[in-house]
Amino acid sequence: MSEGKWRKRVYTFSNFLNIIASIVLFLMMFLTVTDVFLRKVFAKSILGTVEITEFMMLIIVFFALAQAEIEDKHVKVHLIVSRLKEKNQRLIDMFTQIFCFILFIIAMLSALTYAFKMKASGEVSQDLWIPLYPFIYVVVVGCAIVSIVLLLNFLKSMRKVVKR
Repeated sequence: MSEGKWRKRVYTFSNFLNIIASIVLFLMMFLTVTDVFLRKVFAKSILGTVEITEFMMLIIVFFALAQAEIEDKHVKVHLIVSRLKEKNQRLIDMFTQIFCFILFIIAMLSALTYAFKMKASGEVSQDLWIPLYPFIYVVVVGCAIVSIVLLLNFLKSMRKVVKR
């Protein structure tokens, strides 16, 4: 399969995960507003709101990371790099992409190992007794997709460096 087809599939899947993250964000806001309303008006709170919000935050962050990378929305400091020659900027971009790729692969493998341990131990959340390992798999999926996007970006950067 060509790089273009890979890129298209990864971008489509990343967009799908981003849509899920957006839906979860809306649900998290709805849950929080409902909990606050019930607490203020009826002096009743929804059990486990904090836990559910924490789990939702994992989904939001790790499912939106790849799309942010695709759209180049991550914070970058161009103060020094922007003053360099274009060739040096491309080299730095290429090395940054491969370095971040390696970091996300390490994070993904660490999270995968941790998820296996959590599943084996049967650890659950404190109030609602929700198993923790599925949410660690969310981290694994998010890191995996970001890794693929970073690898594709590295290949693109490398082509730019080699062409010039």
